Amino acid sequence: MKLFTRLTLLSALVLGSWSSAFAVDVVVQVGPNGANTYSPANITIRPGDVVVFTWVSGVHPTVSDSSPAAWAIFTPGSGAAATTRVANLPVGVYPYHCSAHAFQSAPGQPYQGMIGTITVALASAATDAQPTATLNVYPNPSHGQVTVQLSQKAGQSYVLRLSNIIGQEVRTIALRPELTSAGLPLDLGDLRTGVYFYSLLVDGKVVSTKRLVLQN
Repeated sequence: MKLFTRLTLLSALVLGSWSSAFAVDVVVQVGPNGANTYSPANITIRPGDVVVFTWVSGVHPTVSDSSPAAWAIFTPGSGAAATTRVANLPVGVYPYHCSAHAFQSAPGQPYQGMIGTITVALASAATDAQPTATLNVYPNPSHGQVTVQLSQKAGQSYVLRLSNIIGQEVRTIALRPELTSAGLPLDLGDLRTGVYFYSLLVDGKVVSTKRLVLQN
């Protein structure tokens, strides 16, 4: 066997072993405790990770809101259909909803009710170094008046970046060290009704992204 062929096969084996070793299954419960919810509804995974939708109760046809759809509609159920696995999602944000228990206030408006989001993000040094830095914006959905709450470590630069559903940046706010767990009031009443995504940047690197629904 030629040296190049041997090296190619060895590389494939190493990469395959690395991928299987670091990829994980992330479980989302469907209808836990008899409620019309996904739990957890909003998750962040790494490329290669698999989202496992596990049925608990109810009938919940799960629809991808991406265009094109990230998966074909599925309905987790009992028995052999108790789990549905969603794999091979590229880096990006993938909102979804239950067609039986989510609704729109008007055509074209964001879904409310039984909804969720899968964020596929690359691992970064900032992510690994700051496991306790978390950002939350609430209430969600909101009519424009929100509170920004940040848990942080000293000596870092924190920024909130708000983007619309097509990825355009609409607001950037430096989060000063004096921001406490009590939260910082923020007026987003000038933004249009719709779905937005807010990201936490630590020293210029995105470490988390979550969805925010505005109903102004």
